Amino acid sequence: MLIAGPLGIGKRLLADRLAGLLLCGADHVEARPCGVCRECVLLRAGHHPDQLLLAPEAEAASAEIRAEQVRQLCARETLTPTRGSVKVLTLVPADAMNPFAANSLLKTLEEPVASTVWVLVTEQPQRLSQTIRSRCQRVSLPVPADSVALPWLEARLAEQAKAHVPHAAHCLALAHGAPFRALALATTEALALRQRLVDDIVGVARGEHDPIAVANAWQRLEASAVLGAMIDWLTDLLRVSVDPTMASVIHRDARRALNALAERIEPAAGHRLLQQLLQARAVVEAPINKQLLFEALLVRWARLTWMRA
Repeated sequence: MLIAGPLGIGKRLLADRLAGLLLCGADHVEARPCGVCRECVLLRAGHHPDQLLLAPEAEAASAEIRAEQVRQLCARETLTPTRGSVKVLTLVPADAMNPFAANSLLKTLEEPVASTVWVLVTEQPQRLSQTIRSRCQRVSLPVPADSVALPWLEARLAEQAKAHVPHAAHCLALAHGAPFRALALATTEALALRQRLVDDIVGVARGEHDPIAVANAWQRLEASAVLGAMIDWLTDLLRVSVDPTMASVIHRDARRALNALAERIEPAAGHRLLQQLLQARAVVEAPINKQLLFEALLVRWARLTWMRA
């Protein structure tokens, strides 16, 4: 099975529920996972011998899933399940497999063992080979409607009783509608970091911050967070340039700044910079010099916003 969808919508949770459904010892299928049987207790503790999870090694130099890891997991496929009639082998994220690892998995998927269920979880199914995708039953999880996600998010925040919790709708917009991502924004330092990045981006556009100095400060941050903030802000500016009502903007709390900057950018040049940002994000997991990357992007951003100043 291939579970695909954007970040923060519950793909891993669905994979875990599927494992619980398959491995739970309750007599009636409708009651699975029951949460109280010995199998469910082992699953919750992460010690069930028939559930195996493969992910990039935390200590590895790269974020790849290596061929040797996949071969070791495939070798377990042929073994008889320890406690029941089925094993569940999960790869998260499946798109982290390097080409050699993907080839090793493909050989196994061509002749699967009946007692084994493979679950591949990914945000980027297009990075998996067509051959692997064709051998999986695909489950695509869409972003839920705001009418569903927002009440859920508000309930979770109320349960946690966080002091000074930011407005749930704002977090949901910043998370592109993904409820678990929005929950993380609202309950961690991620929202404060996001605001700091936006302040820096706007400061560079106004000529208040030096692009090189900002790039130097940013090199200690995750490149994905920096690029995500720049992409979202520039996308909002381009939206405002064609839709002054701001009906679809992400930064709904920054309407005045968006309006002011939208008048200063050339849309065609803005789209070119947006393409460069998207290309940079596509290779962000590769070894890169963050200082040089951020400098180049911020200098281009500054030039873009100074065109009509």
